[in-house]
Amino acid sequence: MTWLIVGLSVSTLINVLLTWYIIQLLKRYLAFQDRIDDFVDKIQEYEGHVRVVNGLETFYGDETLGNLLKHSKNIVEDCNDFRLLYLINEEEDAYTEDTEEEDEINAP
Repeated sequence: MTWLIVGLSVSTLINVLLTWYIIQLLKRYLAFQDRIDDFVDKIQEYEGHVRVVNGLETFYGDETLGNLLKHSKNIVEDCNDFRLLYLINEEEDAYTEDTEEEDEINAP
């Protein structure tokens, strides 16, 4: 009987610790995702600002600003690719979970 109580106590403690750890991981993941979204938004604003400055008569055709604009566009594309990669992985995970649940429901 005492072994059962000790076993259940250890199991409960492990489950509590694992639940706490998963919650901490999810918080970090969500904070990271928010920061990535903010970063992409700032880069897009910067690209728009450089585009406006490049279009001004004073700077129109300036090679340095043109290169800066091209570089900004490349960075925005890379950020969007990274964001899409994140979204694709999330969608795949959600799809996998959904199909596993359906398989469990439809199992004979």
